[in-house]
Amino acid sequence: MEEEVQRVFDALAGLSGIDDPKARALAVAKVLKAWPEHSKALREIRRQAVLELLAPKEATFRGVAKELGVKPSTLQDIASEYSRWANRPKKDPEQQAE
Repeated sequence: MEEEVQRVFDALAGLSGIDDPKARALAVAKVLKAWPEHSKALREIRRQAVLELLAPKEATFRGVAKELGVKPSTLQDIASEYSRWANRPKKDPEQQAE
């Protein structure tokens, strides 16, 4: 697993090694333009992996969260596709007053 992660980081670091500033700027711009879609795909890959980890009957949010080093609430957000605050359902103003 770490090998794949390192290759991604090496590729990103390689952008700073492009000697020609114009080519470097264009390369980074191209990556940044495509980044939202890649980020979305990565979040979905992570969500599917979390759902697989939660599939066994004995799996718990608390246990899986501990394995992954995240809070159970974070794991619930990932599993529920709430990976961004903007996607969270709005609280009812009447509930906030309580």
